Amino acid sequence: MSQQLLSRFFSKKETNVKNEAVAEDACQSTPTSKLSTFAFTGTSRANDNSNPKSRKRPASIEPTPNKPKKAKGLTDFEQQVLDLKVNHLDKLLFIQSGYRYKIFGSDAVTASRILNIKLVNGKISFDFKNPSKDDHLYSTFAYASIPIERLLVHVRRLIVKGYKVGVVDQVETKAIRDNSKSKGKVFDRHLSNVYSAGTFINDEDLEKNVNGKSILFLNESSDDTLSVVSINVYITEIAYDQFKDDFTRINLESRLHHLEPIEIIAVGDISSKTERCIKNFVKFNESHTSNINYISLPMSGKSFSDLLVEIEKKFRDDSSTFSFLSSFNQSLLECFNKAFDYLNEFGLTAIFKYLENFKKFSDIDNCTILNSHVLQNLEIFSNLTTNSNDGTLFELINCTMTKFGERMLKSWLQRPLIDKNDINDRHEAIDSLMGKLNGLQIERVKSVLKNCPDLELILSRIHYGRSNRKEVYLFLKKISEILNVFNTMRDELISLDVLNSALLFDLFNYIKELSKSDLVDFNDYLSMINSQHAMDAKSNDHIIRYFNEKFYDYLEIEIENEEISRIEQLFDQELQEIKKITKDRDTQYITVSNEPYLIQIRKSNVKHVPPDWVRISATLNCVRYRTPEMVQLYKKLQYHQDLLKKTCDSLFVDFVTRISNYHIQITKLIRLLAQFDSLLSLTLTSLNYNFSRPLVVDVPIIHIKGSRNPIAEKLLKEKPSIIQSNGSSNQLHKYSLPSTYIENDFQLKGGDPKDSSRIALITGPNMGGKSSFMRQVGLIVILSQIGSFIPCSEGSILGTFANICIRLGSNDDIFAGKSTFQVELLECRNILETCIEKDKDEALNKSGKPGNSLILLDELGRGTSSVDGSSIAWSVLDYLTYEMSDTVLCLFVTHFNELEAFQEKSKGIVKNYHLGYKLLNDANGEETVMFTYKLTPGYSASSFGIYCARIAGLPDNILAKANQISNDFEVTHLRRKITRIANNIKRNDVENLFQLADST
Repeated sequence: MSQQLLSRFFSKKETNVKNEAVAEDACQSTPTSKLSTFAFTGTSRANDNSNPKSRKRPASIEPTPNKPKKAKGLTDFEQQVLDLKVNHLDKLLFIQSGYRYKIFGSDAVTASRILNIKLVNGKISFDFKNPSKDDHLYSTFAYASIPIERLLVHVRRLIVKGYKVGVVDQVETKAIRDNSKSKGKVFDRHLSNVYSAGTFINDEDLEKNVNGKSILFLNESSDDTLSVVSINVYITEIAYDQFKDDFTRINLESRLHHLEPIEIIAVGDISSKTERCIKNFVKFNESHTSNINYISLPMSGKSFSDLLVEIEKKFRDDSSTFSFLSSFNQSLLECFNKAFDYLNEFGLTAIFKYLENFKKFSDIDNCTILNSHVLQNLEIFSNLTTNSNDGTLFELINCTMTKFGERMLKSWLQRPLIDKNDINDRHEAIDSLMGKLNGLQIERVKSVLKNCPDLELILSRIHYGRSNRKEVYLFLKKISEILNVFNTMRDELISLDVLNSALLFDLFNYIKELSKSDLVDFNDYLSMINSQHAMDAKSNDHIIRYFNEKFYDYLEIEIENEEISRIEQLFDQELQEIKKITKDRDTQYITVSNEPYLIQIRKSNVKHVPPDWVRISATLNCVRYRTPEMVQLYKKLQYHQDLLKKTCDSLFVDFVTRISNYHIQITKLIRLLAQFDSLLSLTLTSLNYNFSRPLVVDVPIIHIKGSRNPIAEKLLKEKPSIIQSNGSSNQLHKYSLPSTYIENDFQLKGGDPKDSSRIALITGPNMGGKSSFMRQVGLIVILSQIGSFIPCSEGSILGTFANICIRLGSNDDIFAGKSTFQVELLECRNILETCIEKDKDEALNKSGKPGNSLILLDELGRGTSSVDGSSIAWSVLDYLTYEMSDTVLCLFVTHFNELEAFQEKSKGIVKNYHLGYKLLNDANGEETVMFTYKLTPGYSASSFGIYCARIAGLPDNILAKANQISNDFEVTHLRRKITRIANNIKRNDVENLFQLADST
C-alpha cells in the first residue's frame, strides 16, 4: 500500500467525523452482532480470578440505581462515586480507577484504620446536608487506595471484622471508550461483586479451611419451635431443620456446633433464651476460632399463600426446587425466602438449583448425632486447654490426603453409625486396606489423590461462575486423571474376591461405571485447552490463547484473530513506507514500556522527521514517534484486541457453564473419593497406633481388653510430663507419668446383673485417672461406631449406642447466667430425657433415639455443698439403677464414698471400681501416693487431695495445716456417727443394735 493511499485512507478530519469513519471501518471488518453488544455492560475478563478485576458480574448483583440529584462542585467521577455509595450504604465500596481500587469518604477512614494504608484527607460524609466537622475544608472526598492485585487480600481482612464489602469494577477500556458514543462521559462502572465472611468464595486461601463458613438463618415460633436453614456456599450444601427445644436450647446449641456458622441471621423476633444461646456460641467462637457476625432481619409480614407466590416467582426457572420448598410450613419458608434474598445480593443463588444440595439436619437414619456436650467434653474437634485442634480425636485419626476427604471424615465423627452392618462394612474395608496398602489398585488411587486440590471447593466456584482459567484447567486435568485411573483398572483387581470388602467393591466399580457412562465425554473439555497458556496467568496469552482449535466455538476467536492479523499486515506495509522516508532499510518497530509499534529516531536526525509524525516518548539520545497512519492503526488494533479479550471472556463463561452441567455427577465422584480417603485415613491410624478390630453386636455391651485412651497415649509418647514445683521448704516435687500408657480391661453389659453390671461406680484419688478413663471409654465407643478400629487388644466386644451422653466436670456458664450446680442439673435432666424409655416417666419427655444408650457422668453434685451434692448424686444413681431400662450403660465417677453402698443395694446392677494407687514413704518419712492407673474392683478409701496439693506446689505450712484440719474433720465426723448410734440405742431395744449399726 502506497504512502499516498494510506494518507487518503486516514486523512485528517474534524473530530466527530473522524470517529464516525473509524466506527464505520470497524463495522465493515467486524460482525455487526458483535459490535452491537460491545457497549461493555459486563466485566472484562469475566470469571478470571487470576486478576481481581476479571470476575463475572452476576446479573442480580447490580440493583436498579437510585440516582440523587447532582451535587454542586463535583466532577463526573465524584458524582458517580456518590451515586454508587447512595445505592450501597450497607457496604464498604472498593471502586476501580485505572490500575488501583479506591475507597472514598467514611469508607476510606475505616479501611485505612483496619488495613493500615494511607488516608488522603478530604470530605468524610456522603450526606452533604449533614457533613463532618472538617468537610468544609476540602473540595473532594477523602480516599485511600490499593493495587488491583492486592484486592482480595484486603477484602479478606475487612470481612473477618464483620464488614460487607462491595467491589465496583471499571467495565470499559480506553480503546472501547474512544469508539463509543458517550466518549465525553466518565468511564462506566458497575458493582461486580459483594463479599461477606460467609460468601467470600473467591478467596485464594480457602483450600486451607472451609469449615466454619456457613450462613445460618433462624426463625422461632411461639411454642419454642425453631426453624433453621444453613447455607454453605463453599461446598454447595444446604442444611435445614425444624425442632422443638427446651429452655436450655441444647438442640440449637448442638446444631450450631455441627453447622459452624460464620454468619447468624435471626429472621423475626427470637426469645431471650434463644438469643442467650446464640450470644454464648458467638463468645465461645471468639475465644476459640473466629468472629461471628450476628444480625436480625424482619419477617416478610406476608401470609402463607402470598409467601408461596413470592417464592414461586423466585424459582420460576426451577420448578423442582419450588415444589420441594412448597412442602414446608411458613416458618421454614420464611428462612428460605430470606436466604434467597440474602444470597441474591452476592450472586450466589445458583446453590438452590439442584435438589441434591439440600439435606435435612435431623435426618439421622442409621446414625446418631453427637451433641455439643459430647463434642466439647470428649475433645473431639477442639482441645479444651489450648482451644486448638492439637490433642483432639480428629487430629489423631485425620490422615486424609484431600480436603474433601477431611470434611467427610469430620462428618463421620459428628454422626457415628448405629447400624451393626454399616459399621462392619467399614471395619471390613479397613481390614482389606491393611493387607493391600501396597497393592496396585490402591497405589494408583493413592497416587492420583496425592497433592489433589480441593475439587469440591473448585466445583462450587465453577457452579457460581467464580473460577479462573488456571483453576478450571487444573480441575479438568485432575478429574481426567482420576477417571483414567479407574477406567483403565482391570476388573480382576477390583473384584469382590480380591478386595474382600463389599464397600470397597461397590466404591471402585461405581467410580469405574461413572467414568464409562455419565462422565465418558468429560475428557473432551481438557483437550480444548492449551496447557502452556492455561498455567501462565500473568500472560496475555492466558486469555486469548487459552482455547485451541478443538474448542467447539473456536471460529469466533479465529474471526477476531484474523482481523488483528489484517491490521498487523497494514503495520508491516506502513513500515515499508517509513523506511523510504527515513532512507534506512534497517528501521524496525520497537516496544518500550509495553508501548508497541514505535519508530525510534536519533536526536541528530529529528530535523528530518515529517511534521505530522506524533511524538510518543523520548530519551537523551533519541525520540520515538508514530506516523498519523500508525496512530489510527494502533487505535484499531487496541479496539480489536479488547474485542478479542471480550470474546474470549464470553466463551470462557459459556465453557464453565457447560462444565457446571456435570455438577451432580462430579459431586458423586468427589464424595466416593472422599469416602475412600476417609477409610484409608482410618486404616493408617489403626496401623500407626496399634488399633484392633472389635466384634460389634446389637446388645448393650462394652467388653474391652487392654484398652487405652488414644489421645492421652499419643500425647504421652510425644511429651513425657514432669510437673515441678517449689514449696516453702525449697523441696522439689516431681510427678512423672509412666513411659507407656497403662492398659485396662473393662466390662459393662445390660441384662442379667449376675452376668455383668451395667453401671460402673468409679472412685479413686484426685489425679488418679478417673475422668481420663471415662473419656477413654467414650472415645473407644465413638471410634468403633464411625467404623474405625479401636485402641484395645484383640477380642474386644462393643454394642452399638443410639444415644451417647456426657456430663463432665464443673462448667460455670457465666455468659448464659447459669451457675455450676444449675448447669449440672440441667445437663443431667437432658441426659435422663435422652435415655429414658418412652412414656416411662411423665416428668420427662423422651428426646433420644430408640436403642442402646451410654451415659458418662463425672462428679455429679460437685457444684454445691457436700450434703446437697451427695444427695443429688445418690438420687440420680438410684434413678439410673431402678428406673432406666437395661439397655442403658453408665460410668458414674464420684468422690462421694456413700454411693459405694449401691453395689450391694442394687444386687449387682452397680459395680464399684477405683483407679489403683500405692501408699509409700519417701526419704523424709512422709507418706506419698504412687498412682498405678489400673482399674481395680472396689471403692477407694480416700481422694488424697492433700497429696495433690503437694504436687501442685502449695507451701509446706499450708499442707501441714490442711492435713491437721482434715484429721480433725474425720474425728468430728466419727464422733457424730458414734453419738447418733448412742442416741438411737437409748430409744431402741438392744436386740436392734446390729440393725442400727448397719444403717449408719
